[in-house]
Amino acid sequence: MNRLRQFPCVKAIPLLWLLLALPAWVDVRAESPERRRDQFGTEFGYYIYPIGGDIPGLGSAQGLGATVLNIDDTDADFTSFAINGDFSARGAAFLDMHLIEKRLLLDVGAYDYQVAPLAYRRGMQTSEDDYLLPEAEGQYLIGQLTLSYDDRRYEGYYRLFVGDDRLLSVRDNQGTAFSSVDTARHRVQSQSIGFSIDLTDDRLDPRQGYRHELSLSMPKIDDPYRSDYISTDYNFTAYKPFRHQDTLALNLFYSKAVIIHKASTNYTELQNAIGLDCASRPVSEQADCYNLEQDYLNDVIASNKYGNATALGGTQRLRSFANGRYHAGQAAFAGAEYRWNLTDEYTPFNIYIAKGIRTGLQLVVFAEAGTVSERSDDLFAVVRHSIGVGFRAVLSGVIIRADIANGNEGTEFVLFINYPWSMFSVDNPA
Repeated sequence: MNRLRQFPCVKAIPLLWLLLALPAWVDVRAESPERRRDQFGTEFGYYIYPIGGDIPGLGSAQGLGATVLNIDDTDADFTSFAINGDFSARGAAFLDMHLIEKRLLLDVGAYDYQVAPLAYRRGMQTSEDDYLLPEAEGQYLIGQLTLSYDDRRYEGYYRLFVGDDRLLSVRDNQGTAFSSVDTARHRVQSQSIGFSIDLTDDRLDPRQGYRHELSLSMPKIDDPYRSDYISTDYNFTAYKPFRHQDTLALNLFYSKAVIIHKASTNYTELQNAIGLDCASRPVSEQADCYNLEQDYLNDVIASNKYGNATALGGTQRLRSFANGRYHAGQAAFAGAEYRWNLTDEYTPFNIYIAKGIRTGLQLVVFAEAGTVSERSDDLFAVVRHSIGVGFRAVLSGVIIRADIANGNEGTEFVLFINYPWSMFSVDNPA
């Protein structure tokens, strides 16, 4: 057990160097399409833009962002943003700084936030009204080292996420606040290692080929009543060209958590330590409070027994559901998306507040299916679906995405950056 807990700190970085021999192990160049453009582009560009984000389960927010691409004839980028509304966030990052030219890249960023997400109960059988509203604030730093080969076809990375957060309040789904809330700051840390094999014609806007991605995330929260675990995510995406310039994208995703240090699963102990203090409520509210407390503590026990795999719902997978709608110890997902490229161009533009290259506009139709469970034998007992349409503007260095998705719990609108099915999205960065 202790050796497993030491693994993230001691073993993570050396694993990257195993990729030094990867091209000799796997000779797949013959199956890989040629890249459509330079994967280390140096075409200078910048954007100053209003932000209007809409994330299911978090709400909407507005603000301003600025991005500078390919600084000083290099591949390095800088981006920053500030938004406020139903949630607030600020951040800035330097990306793709080459420590070793086209071989070792560094990303660094800093962010802070205040948000009151819908925190749903675990599993697939929960009602859309089964949630709490924990309002939290925090700040964190992210650093990532990426080792890259063969025009970014083979990459390994080590990512470190550190910071602290605290609860400001916790309310039930009727808006009533609980009095017994731990508002102390807790240190948050997560380390990730992983690799990708990208045999596509372009990393940003692939039209053909396929991509394998594997990630091991090791979050650690300074809380004696929460288990430590490793979350393993595997992502496979295939891209098949249709007609002259359209693309059918197919995605398979699987996530599983493994406990490495188990916290308490004793109901009475957890009730005394982190219960909802229902006895302090008016007598008329105590019965409902105890029922809610039972559900909450049972979810804590399940989390301590099985860990937390990557959740479904939100901007990336099952887009018709709120962010983090379905979560448990395991998750599986499949998606298909037909991308109708309205234009296929290379159009420079310079409009004072923006300078860059527009490479295309897309209409999209998509269908998705996903499921979660605590154990493998229950994984496909209940499956949820989303279908929808979208529009994308493909620019140099970024993709602006607007999706409308419908599913079992209604319709959601998503306004976000980059394609869906990402392994690391800014609304779930660690």
